[in-house]
Amino acid sequence: MAERRRPTSVHKRLLSYLLLPLLLLLVAGVAVDHHVIVSPIHNAFDHSLSRSALAIVARIHPRGDGQLDVALPSHAPVPLRAMPDEHFYYRVSLPDGTTIAGTPELPLAADSQSADGFSYTNVNFRGQSFRLASYRTSETGDPLVVTVAETPARRDRAVHRLDVAFLINDTLQMAAVLIIALIGIRIALRPLQRLSRQIAGRPAVALNQLPTNDVPAEVLPVVESLNALLTRVRDSVLSQQHFLANAAHQLRTPLTGLKAQLEVLSRETAGTPLEERIDLLQGGVDRLAHTANQLLTLARAEPSAHRASHFTAVDLPHLIGEVIDSSLDRAIARGIDLGADSEPVQVTGVYWLLHEVLNNLIDNAIRHTPPGGNITIRCGVTDRRPFLEVDDSGLGIPLEERDKVRERFYRSVRSTSSGADGCGLGLAIVDEVARVHGAQLSILDGSSGRGARMRIDFPATG
Repeated sequence: MAERRRPTSVHKRLLSYLLLPLLLLLVAGVAVDHHVIVSPIHNAFDHSLSRSALAIVARIHPRGDGQLDVALPSHAPVPLRAMPDEHFYYRVSLPDGTTIAGTPELPLAADSQSADGFSYTNVNFRGQSFRLASYRTSETGDPLVVTVAETPARRDRAVHRLDVAFLINDTLQMAAVLIIALIGIRIALRPLQRLSRQIAGRPAVALNQLPTNDVPAEVLPVVESLNALLTRVRDSVLSQQHFLANAAHQLRTPLTGLKAQLEVLSRETAGTPLEERIDLLQGGVDRLAHTANQLLTLARAEPSAHRASHFTAVDLPHLIGEVIDSSLDRAIARGIDLGADSEPVQVTGVYWLLHEVLNNLIDNAIRHTPPGGNITIRCGVTDRRPFLEVDDSGLGIPLEERDKVRERFYRSVRSTSSGADGCGLGLAIVDEVARVHGAQLSILDGSSGRGARMRIDFPATG
């Protein structure tokens, strides 16, 4: 069986949709910033390089013999605060390529015929990259070409620093945008989270409609569809309850009359061969009446049939006393010791339902406990949780059947083999009523080592 895929939350899905566009915007922003800042930086450094060329021109003077006097060393000095791999070269030459001063092998930039006389280019000289500027002038009376070249380390370092600064700045801005977006998403999803908690916190049997206040417009159709579904389910459940209740009620009246007629007939046929058959009929009618009563109780035990106003404070010791009084004669007739071990405790519940639950548990215990056995009803508090239990020394319920006996009309193998009466609805009613009260039914081994112990643990008290 394939593993069920865990659904992705709306929060994570929105986050995944935001991340990629934000990353693309970050890359685009850094690229645009780089493009915008690189040109001014290169222009500034080119301007500085051109000033170096003009400074060299200013130191060239014509002599009386028609030659030019260049007041510069043959090799340019290293610039102040130069980087380890930073170099500077210059060359003063005639248009025909004759070198007057500087480095003879330094190439010239192609004449771009610019208005200011400067031409710029990038060259590879002596195994390194250089930015080169050539200035064509005739200020000294003869046409000259002054060429200067420098390694681009300073401009590259400036560009790198600005790129890093822009990257950090854009990243912080994108992070701030993402955080603000996440906070906005979280705030926007609060109505969905409240709706989710409301649905998750509802009992499985709650069929009332979900509130539509503060529900986002995008989710409102879903909530309205759920409410329509809950309404149809509630109507179906109520229809089923009404049918069961009406059917059971309609059965009780003719069964009561039939039982009365059989009692009269039993007295009239006493001592005759028909007496045994009449007794069998009476037993069948009693079982049918019991089943009808159980069906009626089961229909009334449905959670949707009860409102909050039906729940009141119920004193468990008093309840135990009432049910024992009504069951004591039957227990004595079967030779069973029926007693109670009660501690003062109250629970919030529907009195007649709890009365029916305890009556069913005692009825089951009497049916399945052999003569000479004992039944003890207890109530008290354990770990702040009130409990009610019926402990018997009867046949018990095997572990593998303890879940099945909660099902309607299921009868355990030991019950059917022992010939005990019953319709298989007793524990189903107990389990249903326990859920109505937010309690839990546990089927345990009897405390004496034999039989069964039916325990109902109610919600913890404050």
